[in-house]
Amino acid sequence: MKKIIITIVIIALALVGGYFLLKGNTQTPPSFSQQPNESLQTNIIVQPSPNQSGEKYEIKYTDSGYSPKELTVKVGDTVTWKNESSHGMWTASAIHPTHVIYSGSSLDEHCPDAENTSFDECKSAQPGEFWSFRFDKKGTWRYHNHVQAAHFGAIVTE
Repeated sequence: MKKIIITIVIIALALVGGYFLLKGNTQTPPSFSQQPNESLQTNIIVQPSPNQSGEKYEIKYTDSGYSPKELTVKVGDTVTWKNESSHGMWTASAIHPTHVIYSGSSLDEHCPDAENTSFDECKSAQPGEFWSFRFDKKGTWRYHNHVQAAHFGAIVTE
């Protein structure tokens, strides 16, 4: 019970901190079009700067997990995770709960991640929201949903 309360407090603090950090940094990327009858939703995304190149890929997150579960990309490519589930999605580098594999720093050391370099969303994206990350390192990068740790996937960067 104590661990659950601590986890809830940590998530709440991350969400509040992320809100104030990212307040005003909302934009809709060109790859997602809004349908005529859709309600406007706030989507938070960190895009690579214009001088950076690379392909863009999308992974959908549903109530049953990530799809595709594994994706192969090249260094410099950007992956966007789109939350199409009925609950939160907090995509983060493995191993749960520390998230140290990609950046070498722990969750409390790299969140909030204003520069988007730690392969950790650092907050829970609500249904309809999305998050993007640019992979600058070669390797196999396993990840999970910090809110639903049984949901996981992998990015293979060549």
